[in-house]
Amino acid sequence: MSPPIRVAIIGLGRATGGFVPGAWGSQAHLPFLSASPDFEVTAICNSTAASAQESIDYWKLPPTVKAYGSSSDLAQDPNVDIAVVSVNVGKHYILTKPLLEAGKDVFVEWPLGATLAESKALAALANDKGVKTVVGAQSRASPYVKAIRDIVASGEIGDVVSTTASDPFAGLPIGVWIDGADYYLDRNSGGNSLTISFGHFLDAFLHVLGPFAEGQGALSSILNTKFPNLAIVDGNTFAPTGRTVTRTSADHILVQGRLASGALVNLNWHTVPQPFTAEGTSWTITGTKGTIELKGQPVGWQMLTHDQVVVRVKIEGKEAREVELDSKVEVGSGGPGQNTAKTWEAWRKGEESNFPDFVKAVETHEVLERIKKVAGW
Repeated sequence: MSPPIRVAIIGLGRATGGFVPGAWGSQAHLPFLSASPDFEVTAICNSTAASAQESIDYWKLPPTVKAYGSSSDLAQDPNVDIAVVSVNVGKHYILTKPLLEAGKDVFVEWPLGATLAESKALAALANDKGVKTVVGAQSRASPYVKAIRDIVASGEIGDVVSTTASDPFAGLPIGVWIDGADYYLDRNSGGNSLTISFGHFLDAFLHVLGPFAEGQGALSSILNTKFPNLAIVDGNTFAPTGRTVTRTSADHILVQGRLASGALVNLNWHTVPQPFTAEGTSWTITGTKGTIELKGQPVGWQMLTHDQVVVRVKIEGKEAREVELDSKVEVGSGGPGQNTAKTWEAWRKGEESNFPDFVKAVETHEVLERIKKVAGW
């Protein structure tokens, strides 16, 4: 049996739930990495070594786990095989670069960089250093994306002729946002509704159906903000903080176009003040022989679990059937972290079709940049 892969977590807070910024490392990464016999957490890196040690103590990690206050220092630790960067995207580049320069493998949460230029630079450096990379666009490893991709690839629905997807930006009530996450409301932050909420879906979309066609008229987009004034609330209690913010990021995202395959595309991410039902992501893929339909609960696309999604297939002349999704839950993972755990497992096993590396992430970033440019942003 191979020794466990030694992991450092950059950005391990002490939040245990709710919509608290900075909680992703403790909610999605730590439970699985601590429980899996194939991984071992050997270091924590926060903004200061003291903060890292507080997190080590809070989560009762072994005394052998080292505390760091900079990724440059962490990069020199011989007991770290891979580091996961789980912080605001604005810090991804500056934290990841020293790790790559030291020859460490790296798992960076999505988005890879705050800009396309940062993302390309990290991908180029990783290639130069010959390291293994993974990006946390975790829905590629999800049972629903894997099932849909397999069906499309099998030819069961024939050649794809069109696809439509919509999502109501479910999660929080209209007019409020969480304290400490103002970056999501900033169109220039690199970590907003377009790059995160829509970007997670777009990565899976391109993974399943392939790239957009090139040339004038192959892609059109509208990015708009209809509900700009937001009251800031506590992420745990939802109590008002008394602070308000003007949103500049899009709360409506419309993308139409044509894929390189010739299939037509209609994507609609919109904000719904009073929905009739608790709707989530809806995705239809129509082929020459049949149709795939996905219906998800009102949970972030990338965090949906097998029991929160229904995938159906209807072939001409046959009854519609529901697709059985893989129900395996990785050890220690639960709730929002299930697909992240599956991404770790896919990376460990070398299942490259089930996770994006830096190069694949750049491809998605390029489409996001194209959407912004066409929309005039």
